[in-house]
Amino acid sequence: MIRHLFLIIWNQKRRNFGLILEIFFSFLVLFAVLTFIIDKYNYYRQPLGFEYQNVWSIYQDTKGAPKEEVFATQEQIRNALKSFPEIIDFTFTNSNIPYGSSRSITSLKKGDKEIDADIFTVDEHFASTLGMSLSEGRWFNESDRAAGYKPVIINGVFKEEAFGDEPAAGQMVEDYNDNPLKIIGVVDQYKYRGEFVKPFAGFFQRVDTTFAVRSLLLHVRSNADAKFEERLNKRLDQIASNWSFEINYLDEMRKSTLRETKIPMLIFIIISAFLVFNVALGLFGVLWYNINKRKQEIGIRRAMGASKSGIGRQFVGEVLVISTLSLALGTFFAVQFPLLKVFSVQAGVYFLSIVVSAILIYLIAFTCSLYPSVQAAKLQPAVALHDE
Repeated sequence: MIRHLFLIIWNQKRRNFGLILEIFFSFLVLFAVLTFIIDKYNYYRQPLGFEYQNVWSIYQDTKGAPKEEVFATQEQIRNALKSFPEIIDFTFTNSNIPYGSSRSITSLKKGDKEIDADIFTVDEHFASTLGMSLSEGRWFNESDRAAGYKPVIINGVFKEEAFGDEPAAGQMVEDYNDNPLKIIGVVDQYKYRGEFVKPFAGFFQRVDTTFAVRSLLLHVRSNADAKFEERLNKRLDQIASNWSFEINYLDEMRKSTLRETKIPMLIFIIISAFLVFNVALGLFGVLWYNINKRKQEIGIRRAMGASKSGIGRQFVGEVLVISTLSLALGTFFAVQFPLLKVFSVQAGVYFLSIVVSAILIYLIAFTCSLYPSVQAAKLQPAVALHDE
């Protein structure tokens, strides 16, 4: 039966060539879109590693003030923030804050390995302000000021690349100038660029007197409102009248970041739906055409004792064969993606996308073939032969 169906389609290859190509391209588009969506969803399921609710960010534009003046002014700001009951905790950090547009990358060395990593300059309150927890070691504290080494805290991606399954706390690495750094702690995750972004190796270094950081993060109480923001702005202006301050909310920044991924995803889904709809129309049209052109064949088969279910299965089978030929061609090209690392995603994502895309194509083909096949099976032999 299957061999017979393939022979029928092969003998009608010119008639079905356009539909085969249409299904082929629709499969490739579905495969690409699903690869993108599954990859992003896998990252979305991973924990952020920090809390963004009720966290405000303040960017400080110091207008080119000398470093010593910046440190002195920030000390006044630190003392002033302690007087606001609405503030639970706060931290001074560099400009690459969660959901921000800034990024700073450097390289660290572990033996012969050179690891590119995000670098975060933070103080002792960064982890408590963002609700971060450590899987190894500890966070920075006052004892690090007098330590005879430069302490750093790494994230889980860095630990995996540098140490694998071995404990990292207490180990030593080197910066690009071959200066030794001691790892005092490990945070499993810190996805500061958003839920949909692939985690990148990173490490935290403690704020020192070599340069001044420009960002301030506040963990505020849930009742902090516009009136508090106005009082805060006024107090900051009193301390540093020559500076400018920009206040943002991390939850709003998060929504904006997520939107940047969701909009392209929605566009891809719409394009895929349009192509799939065209495939459905094509399959439906081909079946109706075949039924109208082959009424005599249907009548003869019915007169010779063919059952209604047998007639219906034949037309459904022909559509599934057309889909199989298209999918075989599409799969051949799709399996080249993981080999060539086109999208730089895990191989499992590619193969899952191939399977899901094939299942969707088969479901569409089967659904679109049901009604025309039922109508063909209902044709009476006398009526079919009379129409011819």
